[in-house]
Amino acid sequence: MTKTLQDLIDESIFISTEYQARLAELTQGAEWDVDFSAPAFTLQTEPPVSLTPYLLGTDSTSRGSWIWSWQELGHFPAVVVSAAVQAREAGWRLGVDELSTDELSTAEGLARRLTLAAKGVTGVYAHYPASAGGGVTAWLLLEGPELELPELTVERMMRVIAEALTTDTAVDHNLAVDSYAKLRGAHIEWDTEATCVVTVRDGAQRFWFDEHQISGVEPAEPTVGPDVLADLAADARARAVALREDRSAAESTAAREGGEAQQAAAPREAPVPAQAPQEKPEPLEVPDFVETEHAEPPREVEQPRETEEPAAAYAGAADADLPFDQEPSDRDVRPGRVSTTVVPGPEPVRPAAEEAPEPVAAPEPAAEREVERGVVAGPGIPGSAEAEHVVEGEEPAEEVQDERKKGFFSRFFGL
Repeated sequence: MTKTLQDLIDESIFISTEYQARLAELTQGAEWDVDFSAPAFTLQTEPPVSLTPYLLGTDSTSRGSWIWSWQELGHFPAVVVSAAVQAREAGWRLGVDELSTDELSTAEGLARRLTLAAKGVTGVYAHYPASAGGGVTAWLLLEGPELELPELTVERMMRVIAEALTTDTAVDHNLAVDSYAKLRGAHIEWDTEATCVVTVRDGAQRFWFDEHQISGVEPAEPTVGPDVLADLAADARARAVALREDRSAAESTAAREGGEAQQAAAPREAPVPAQAPQEKPEPLEVPDFVETEHAEPPREVEQPRETEEPAAAYAGAADADLPFDQEPSDRDVRPGRVSTTVVPGPEPVRPAAEEAPEPVAAPEPAAEREVERGVVAGPGIPGSAEAEHVVEGEEPAEEVQDERKKGFFSRFFGL
């Protein structure tokens, strides 16, 4: 069976709108941080709320393209890119090229459309476009028990559908209503292509369609009872479980492909005899947007500056900050920090010294080696993409893997 990108968008648009409303209730204009090494998307509320982030890709106005996070696996923990890999595999299976093409030319609304389509094949229905500065936006899917939706009622269903239709995103309203009913465990009964009745716990509504557009809605008599609705709710939960299992498989795929890519890119040198002393590489001086993990306490990072206006609540305000099923507003978004521990590749191997080394004592336990942590800061934060970055004392010949990673981050985050 094949589908189009728009089919996937239509299937997810209503439930996406409902999850975005729930996410807006949680955020309440709070600051946020994203640490992909945890992984955790943390809202600085009282108490803080931590959600699981999945990085789909980045959209860059300066570069003029969207890059999927699976474009070069190994730069992020496998769990972080698992939803993107799951979307890629669904793209192959369903014939949706936009989900399986590593880089796409930017078009108006493309990033949001790709995100909505990814929701339909991953079962993760909340998203957040995290600004990285310099015209780059990292699009995340978010998941967590705090986002769990309450049981669907007639009032809630009609409010969600009305809100979603204001965005003019859905094209096939028949498909959108049918998908939403099934995903939320409601009962839908089609009389003809032009009319159907959706039954939920506290009532029912009849929808009228004209050329696959909702043309009218009116109260109706429920067509099934509580027992049937309970079975349909169980079916909806089973669909969600199946998609989570698919994502677990995608995580394994990401880990395997990332490891293979790093192994293939590792420098090939002669093995070092056991008695040969190992030189400790000099640490690179890195720009502000890269932090390095040491055994010592980490340096203090300047906190994000306060913004003047809080994000609007779930009301569809034209200038409101996301998360909503709208395009990012022109004004600066609320600052946050995005960080990830880059998955390290094999250590470069150095040739043995020509002279025989003097006997040495048993080595101390090896200290944890430094691993680059790529950090992307929101607008106005020191270390953002808007700042000038300088790398000093760099030796490309000795840091092949690090240079490859930096090259990817420069292109992926527009640094």
